[in-house]
Amino acid sequence: MDKVEELLAREEIRDILHRYCKGIDRRDWKLVRSCFADDHIHKHGDYSGPPDEFIGFASEVLEKVPDTHHSIANVHFTFDENGTSVSTEANFVAYHYVQEGTPEFGPVPTNGKATDWIVAGRYCDKFEKRNGQWIIVRREAFHDWERYDEANPAPADMIGKATDE
Repeated sequence: MDKVEELLAREEIRDILHRYCKGIDRRDWKLVRSCFADDHIHKHGDYSGPPDEFIGFASEVLEKVPDTHHSIANVHFTFDENGTSVSTEANFVAYHYVQEGTPEFGPVPTNGKATDWIVAGRYCDKFEKRNGQWIIVRREAFHDWERYDEANPAPADMIGKATDE
């Protein structure tokens, strides 16, 4: 793999990581699914398994979280000798707004109050180039730290209003 091919690969892989974040935040499960190979293995929190089941797991958790914001930073790349496989470690920060009146929410206690839940961690992925396209074939997500605090309630007209503006 020459330097230009490596630079293109890095950008294509970053695009996949960003597509994943956009898909999660917009609840665009088709977009999330497009990031993962059919034989992908996903480990994230209590979940371990194939991508379609991960989407079910994630959508169930996010059902009670009307607003999220996932960001990716500090992506580190390790290319194999042939340039057909790449291991990455990407830092992420995920902000979650748990709506007031959500009495039972497994990941964090809310006591029925609006809650800000912030998770910082790492996506450790293996990408492969298949049919000319990079795709995630394995992911392990690690939560390095989390915090939650009572939040100021969001204005009613802003809850769940992710837009492309």
